[in-house]
Amino acid sequence: MIKRTLVRMTIWNSTVVFCLLIILGGALYGLARYRIYSDIDRQLVFNIDHMHQITLSSGAQVINIDSKEPERFMMLFYWDSNDTLLQSLYYKWPFIELSSILREKQNHMGPESIRVDKKTYRFVSRPYQGNLPVVEELSNTPLKTVQLYTEISAEAYYLNRLLWSISIGIGIGALISIIAGYALARRALIPIQKAWDKQQQFVADASHELRSPLSVVRGQTQILLRHPDHTIEEESAPISAILKETKRMSNMVDGLLLLARGDSHEEVISCKPVRVDGIIKEIAKNIEPIMDYKQLRLQLHVEGSELLMNGDEDRLIQLFMILLDNAIKFTQADGQIDLECLRQGKSVLVTVKDNGVGISEHELPLVFNRFYKGDSSRNRGDHGAGLGLSIARWIVDQHQGSVHISSGVGCGTTVMIRFPVIS
Repeated sequence: MIKRTLVRMTIWNSTVVFCLLIILGGALYGLARYRIYSDIDRQLVFNIDHMHQITLSSGAQVINIDSKEPERFMMLFYWDSNDTLLQSLYYKWPFIELSSILREKQNHMGPESIRVDKKTYRFVSRPYQGNLPVVEELSNTPLKTVQLYTEISAEAYYLNRLLWSISIGIGIGALISIIAGYALARRALIPIQKAWDKQQQFVADASHELRSPLSVVRGQTQILLRHPDHTIEEESAPISAILKETKRMSNMVDGLLLLARGDSHEEVISCKPVRVDGIIKEIAKNIEPIMDYKQLRLQLHVEGSELLMNGDEDRLIQLFMILLDNAIKFTQADGQIDLECLRQGKSVLVTVKDNGVGISEHELPLVFNRFYKGDSSRNRGDHGAGLGLSIARWIVDQHQGSVHISSGVGCGTTVMIRFPVIS
């Protein structure tokens, strides 16, 4: 699946980059061609529209154009009403082939390009306006059309060179786009690959965690079926085991459902002003019987009152109970658990500290992973699913808080949670 996705993404990325290169190359060529031709056309139109006859001090009659533009070599054709070429200025002989083409294009008023004998010309035509009497004297018939044209072979040559350069650049760019597309696809697939691996690990861990209780339930059920005449009291042991494993699976499924809804943003946290100090005190009071049973000491310290924050009270209770449950689970008899709640600036800090077995340094980055259970929990025969701290971190994130955990083997564990308070 990942390989197919990599191929598809490479093709799409390469196609997009290739299309962008074509668009940019075409835009560059079009812009260059437009600017070159528009300057030539503007000069042609200006010159043909502003020609007039003047008399020099010597008495000679000449054609003049009042233009401040840089002078460009241009040629003039004059046609009479019989479509006869009267004169081509600046040349002693007319271009026969060119004149035959221009004769057919006398009615084309807009600038156009024509190609004759491997040379390119740009011309413009205008009806004669009666402003050149010296030219009229050359013909016995009325003057009909004036045409002005110039050679643009150099411009056309460089435009073709530009087009070839852009085409070669696009070809090279296509190769680079494939390489870049593949590299981008691989880079984009890194989080997808991680998510896929995480999902596969998640499925494997969930299957592993469910296999044990299901095996216990199946085994105990088979034991019950061996003695169908026994009473409930006689079979209380297998029934108790089934109930225990069923409860364990139920808790696991509830945790998975909560995390799944959180991942899909379906689980909504109902935030309203709550007193964190009140929640901490209530939890400490309710957990006293468990602490006595485990032969542990609870040291409570709440600094200040009316520590208000926006949050979901039920989820906050669940969060603190997860942390305390872990502290109780991994603290030996006669150990101590410190529960602290105080205000620091614009935040409220809740700390759960124990002097239990602790967590090794290489395990600390993994404790929030789903289904992760460290060596200490396995050595103690713990039956948790490894979802508690994942749920805890999700609750903290939903309340725009932060969580930090520090620990060392044999040195206990400290979990610090910080929430923004209401001013």
